[in-house]
Amino acid sequence: MSVLAELDGWGSLPPELRDRLATADLPESLRLDDADLFLPGPNLIFRNGLLRFGYGTDAWGGEFCLDLDTGAVQVIDHHQALTFVNSSLDLYARSLRLVADLVPAIVGADPDGWEDAKNEMQWVIARWDAPAMIGDSYWDCLSWDIAAGNYANQSDL
Repeated sequence: MSVLAELDGWGSLPPELRDRLATADLPESLRLDDADLFLPGPNLIFRNGLLRFGYGTDAWGGEFCLDLDTGAVQVIDHHQALTFVNSSLDLYARSLRLVADLVPAIVGADPDGWEDAKNEMQWVIARWDAPAMIGDSYWDCLSWDIAAGNYANQSDL
């Protein structure tokens, strides 16, 4: 069962949309040091052709939304600007899981590990979903912050 099935608004979604969300296999959350890259919810709401399904508290976060027309995932930042994340919800879930696998290097004290994590993210996500790594997209910007050590555990430095 999807982590989204527990959110307010799940029951009011059309069955085909519930199926689409359930099969994406989103993680329960993704945290880097003291920043949340992804949390589900707090509820499922529609706005301007987008379905908000989660949020992030880091510098690149905001409200993660599914574009119902294109199937793409977008993030709405605190200025209400849209930034492309992934071409589909499935690719977003895969990208989150990739970053989750890289967490030890990302939060560690080794600058070479940060660079390796950035390179792995850029290479793998670009292979899966080329538009997700075009300059100024969510994953591209996040990868450079990772390379700079912005998510390293400060107590380890």
